[in-house]
Amino acid sequence: MTDISYSSIDYLLQLSCGYWKSQVLFVAIEFKIFTLLKNTRLTAKEVSQSLHTNERATEILLNALVSLDLLAKQKDFYRNASLSESYLVKGSPYYQGDAIHHFHNIMENWTMLKETIETGKAVSLKDLPEDVDPHGLRDFITAMHNIASVKAEELCNAVDVNGSEYLLDVAGGPGVYSITLAKKHPHLQAVVYDLENVTHLTREFIEKAGMKDRIRTQAGNCLEDEFDKNTYDLILISNLLHIYNPANNKKILKKCWHALKDNGQVIIHEFVLDETATYPQFAALFGLNMLIGTQEGAVYRESEYKAWLEDTGFQYGKRIDLKSDSSLIFGRK
Repeated sequence: MTDISYSSIDYLLQLSCGYWKSQVLFVAIEFKIFTLLKNTRLTAKEVSQSLHTNERATEILLNALVSLDLLAKQKDFYRNASLSESYLVKGSPYYQGDAIHHFHNIMENWTMLKETIETGKAVSLKDLPEDVDPHGLRDFITAMHNIASVKAEELCNAVDVNGSEYLLDVAGGPGVYSITLAKKHPHLQAVVYDLENVTHLTREFIEKAGMKDRIRTQAGNCLEDEFDKNTYDLILISNLLHIYNPANNKKILKKCWHALKDNGQVIIHEFVLDETATYPQFAALFGLNMLIGTQEGAVYRESEYKAWLEDTGFQYGKRIDLKSDSSLIFGRK
């Protein structure tokens, strides 16, 4: 008789019910429980009264949050764990609640993974008119702001501006990287380029950062419209190329080549797979997320980015891996 590996079975069962943990976090964010507990401690009864929820159900939820190390419990009182106090209290500098809310929004797409694998198409998009936004553009852009805010300092420290004066931030969304780079380098001016319905949100973030004198927005479609030619010293393409197929990615990179001055630099910020396409784990799973949620998106290997850069006239530079599962890939005109 084969010995039973209880650790293996436990791994499989934990994997199977992994969504339990994410659902607990999603609901806690929806109820703003961590914000309610900011710098204080409350009983389950006090939390339920504040939230207008069932006391017994609320207590069970709070206990689950303690089990996930998101809350701490002493006698009948609950308080935020340090992790939650730092990143899950709305208004904190590195708040991640909007990003978690975004993952909640796309959860329904993942229930259609089987159909997507059968058809090879994003089933979640097949009956959705182009002008319908199921969860709200503001939700998405604020989520991207959350995620970028914790990466911005590391990313910008890895970028050698080297006297560059003019930055183009392609599909820059909330403009976090442009804002951080411009603050770090007082001589740098930037253009955040994105779709028209995004740029009015971008301007809100730029104005809040007090950078509207050095950063402006430009509305356009990176596949259909041209960038200003021979204008920029530095172009950042962050979390864009995973939306498109290789042909469209080369099209975007060629436009970047024309937009750069001689010796200008393009920086691609993406999740990058190893050559087996199986690691890192987040990048491999994110590839499925792109399959489910876009018409042609995917996650690519470093060798693919290198080939696209060279095919579009760039000299391949280097790759820098960041701490948060993403990488920077450099090319020079």
